[in-house]
Amino acid sequence: MKKKFKMENLDCANCAAKMEDLIRKIPGVHEANMNYMTQKLSLDAEDERFEEILAEAQKCCDRVDKGCRIVTN
Repeated sequence: MKKKFKMENLDCANCAAKMEDLIRKIPGVHEANMNYMTQKLSLDAEDERFEEILAEAQKCCDRVDKGCRIVTN
């Protein structure tokens, strides 16, 4: 499943790159792209575990910047 999400409080391109690298290492993630300029995350991951993977992706963002959030609604 492939979905795009708006990022909230993504402060710098370096942070976006670090988050992208961490998210790509989550088991079940096929592809992840974080774009600082558009403030978006594109996530392609296993359908049956997508919500679990998305929660792990948020944890990755928290590790880099506590204030950054993936907007899911």
